[in-house]
Amino acid sequence: MKVKVYGCRGSIPISKNNPSSYGGNTSCITFESMGKLLIIDAGSGLIKLEAEMKGLFPGYFKDNTEPVDMIISHLHMDHIIGLSVFGPLWRKKAGVRIYTNDRNTGTLKEQIFGAFVPPYWPASMVKNANAECITIFDKVPFQLEPFSIIPFNAVHPDDTLGFVITAQNKTVAHLLDSEIAAMTEEEYSSLAERCRDVDLIIFDAAYSLEDYKKSKKGWGHSTVEDGIRLAEVSNCKKMVFSHFSYDYDDDMLAEMEKKLAFDTRRFFFARDGMEIKL
Repeated sequence: MKVKVYGCRGSIPISKNNPSSYGGNTSCITFESMGKLLIIDAGSGLIKLEAEMKGLFPGYFKDNTEPVDMIISHLHMDHIIGLSVFGPLWRKKAGVRIYTNDRNTGTLKEQIFGAFVPPYWPASMVKNANAECITIFDKVPFQLEPFSIIPFNAVHPDDTLGFVITAQNKTVAHLLDSEIAAMTEEEYSSLAERCRDVDLIIFDAAYSLEDYKKSKKGWGHSTVEDGIRLAEVSNCKKMVFSHFSYDYDDDMLAEMEKKLAFDTRRFFFARDGMEIKL
């Protein structure tokens, strides 16, 4: 299985360095196995992914092909902004299958695309997007061959999901937008067990420990220190940190990354365009 990062920022697609060595796009990560592609989240990194898909998977962009499979962890704007310009959603026959949880506020399609209707967006994606919207449930496994996926509730506002994804005997835990320090003891034990011996954890490191303690508690995000602790408890093989605050420049992220110097083969920071082969 190959994991690729197309966006490693949080909140808004920007960084204080232009260009940034880490990147400025918001969350979008792909999983590739046995010729199949699975997208997790549709942040601004989806734009770069589409450009690459045209070369790598040309069939996705022609008529009479199977839809693109995409899972959305939650509907905060930094995780859906790329939907607005994603080509398959605007084509008659290609389309996208979108999997997320139902918040019981209108149809699932209205929930997913509700930010992309007039007067917030010129053309209604609720009406025009070629998307099959499919409900998934907490702790209920589902298959998107060759991927086996277990969604579970995360500690983050507005019905956010984490995921454990397995293909070809490799397993990845997707834990972006999760506030580890706000978990109960029971929730933490359950998460550690879900991550037991996994090949990779994609972990939220939105804030430095200092900023988290000072003003970011309750915001739904974690720190490098939280990740290292979970890695030791769960015995995961590798951990990549992502979803960095837009407010952190490269120097700040490099300073945070220094905390991983004791084991850079196991722990590392994400960068837009990074590929991780498992």
